[in-house]
Amino acid sequence: MLKILKIFLGLIFSYFLKDINFLSLQFNFLNSEVIYPDFVIIFIIFFSLQNTDLFGIWIGFFAGLLEDSTILKFSKSEYTPLIGIHTLVYPILGYTLAKLNRFVDIHNNSTILFITFVSTFVSRTVVWILFGVMDTFYESYSILATSLYTCILAPMWFMVLKWIYPKP
Repeated sequence: MLKILKIFLGLIFSYFLKDINFLSLQFNFLNSEVIYPDFVIIFIIFFSLQNTDLFGIWIGFFAGLLEDSTILKFSKSEYTPLIGIHTLVYPILGYTLAKLNRFVDIHNNSTILFITFVSTFVSRTVVWILFGVMDTFYESYSILATSLYTCILAPMWFMVLKWIYPKP
């Protein structure tokens, strides 16, 4: 039970870092105003690659639920408050990565960079498409720039997560 609480607190902390736009960059790069690393996706990747597919689904589900539940408080922003998009995308991401965990070496930085870039790019693209199908396609929704920035910071965040959550 203590392990689950520790993981849940880590998920909330990762979301908090994303929510406050920790380490955000403000410039016009690839049609985005502000880019920030997606610490929640890195958290999902880390736990999915170290555990079973069911664990990846649950981490993804709770991360997506956390992400979707706070969209409503920002409903005055340009993004439409659609509940359930992240709750659908993140468990699929967690399941897919957990299925790949026996083929991936998470101790290799180039592997972490590649997996993080592809995962962030695919998940943000799917979220953007679902937003577009449900409401409208947003031009300022950063996909490529956020994916690049997230993959650059992923090895450092993986080191922190490995220190906090050592594998038994």
